[in-house]
Amino acid sequence: MASKFSLLQYSTAAAALLGVTAASTQVVYTDIDPDVVLDEPDEMFGIDLDDDGLNDFNFFNESFTTTVFYGDLANVKALFVGAFDTMLNGIAGSTGFLSGGGGYTYYWPFALPNESVIDENLNFFNNNYQSLVLIKYKTDVPFILPQGNWTSFYEGVEILNQYIGFRFIDEENAKRYGWIRCSVIDSGRTLIIHDYAYELQPDYPIIAGDTVSYVDIKGQPSLVATVYSFNKAVYINLQIQTPTQLTIVDLNGQTILAKTLYHQVEIVEMNYFAKGIYLVTLKEGEKLLTAKVAIE
Repeated sequence: MASKFSLLQYSTAAAALLGVTAASTQVVYTDIDPDVVLDEPDEMFGIDLDDDGLNDFNFFNESFTTTVFYGDLANVKALFVGAFDTMLNGIAGSTGFLSGGGGYTYYWPFALPNESVIDENLNFFNNNYQSLVLIKYKTDVPFILPQGNWTSFYEGVEILNQYIGFRFIDEENAKRYGWIRCSVIDSGRTLIIHDYAYELQPDYPIIAGDTVSYVDIKGQPSLVATVYSFNKAVYINLQIQTPTQLTIVDLNGQTILAKTLYHQVEIVEMNYFAKGIYLVTLKEGEKLLTAKVAIE
């Protein structure tokens, strides 16, 4: 099978990337330029994250004939992704079991939305052929059965800029989490692979779409507070009224605001800052809370 690289012209605009990776980031980010487009059967593309000469994850566009529904023939068109190299690599998703024909387990990778947390709380599967899209066409009657989290029962629906969550183990047995941003168009027959990233810090979460480090420090006591944004302001509700250090950082790693909060309820105006995503950190003694907010 041959890898295919080509530019794609399609009507729906792709979501903008969150920003350029800062010099201090712990996320390793790769922009695939031009996007990889798998739009014909027998095309494949692989990603080797640790540069050991073996792909950790492979993508496939396949077309074949098989038996379904207790012996009936069907043509199958599928987009697969699989975990390779080591049994500990995995793709976040769910499974389904088909009892017919002796039984068969399907693996369905999640189509994670932007800002989904990818960590140990997800289920990861090591199988080589996990179905992003699996469309079955019965040969004897008009019948189409699309399956998978990256497709729809409705003709023409596109799945744009969603994320595959993955876990991979490098040659030093360090476990890391990451994401791969993809789109599926042409009623499930074309896969576009845009970019990917993984957290360099072992066993740290990563947020789908982020190209900066997930800053929540594992094992550190958490500060109990509510943080959210509305229009051009950040709203903070602390559990108790005590001096708390506030830091707001943009996605380039630059601190744009640092101050001490003295009230249980605080409103931080952001009128003079650009629209976008910001990381808000609250620290009180040894307790820490980090949240991501969007300023409109």
